[in-house]
Amino acid sequence: MSDEQQRVQRIKQYVLARLREELANAPRGGQARLAKKLEVSGAHLSNMLSTNPTRQPGEDFRRKAAVHWGLSYAQLEALALGEEPPTSSTKPTSSLPPSLATAVEEYSWMPELPADLRTLVREQARMHHVYGGDVEDEEWQRILTGLEREALALLERRARLKKKKNSSRP
Repeated sequence: MSDEQQRVQRIKQYVLARLREELANAPRGGQARLAKKLEVSGAHLSNMLSTNPTRQPGEDFRRKAAVHWGLSYAQLEALALGEEPPTSSTKPTSSLPPSLATAVEEYSWMPELPADLRTLVREQARMHHVYGGDVEDEEWQRILTGLEREALALLERRARLKKKKNSSRP
C-alpha cells in the first residue's frame, strides 16, 4: 500500500471512529438524523458504520463530515493524522452558537492542551449544544473545563501506555 493510500485509510478510520463515538451518545434516531444531515441514505451510513462494511467514506462524504463538525477538510486531515491543524483555521467558532462561541473565546485554555485537542473540546461542546440545547455562559465554562480535563486525562493515559509499551520492549 502506498503512503498516500495509507494516509487516506487513516483519515477514513478517523472519520468512522468519530462518527461511531458521536452516535454512541446520540438519542434514539440519531443515526437517521445524521444521515439526513450528511445527505446520505440511512442504509449507506449504517453500512459504513457496521462491523463488516462494504462501503468506505469517500472524499465527498469525509468533506461533509468535516463541515458537520465545524472543521475545514485540512483540519480534519490534520486531526486524523495527528498533525498540527492549519493555523489559518484553528478557531472554528463560526459554526458554534453565539453563547458557546463567546465562552470559547473567553476560555483560559491549559497551555499543555494541544491545538488538536482544543478543537476536539470545542466540537464536543458543540455536540452538547446540538443534543442538549443552549446553556448560560457560566455553564459553558463548566462544560469546557470538564471536557478539557478529560482531554488532558486522555493525553496522560496515552503517555502512560506509550511508556509502558516502550519499557516492555527487550
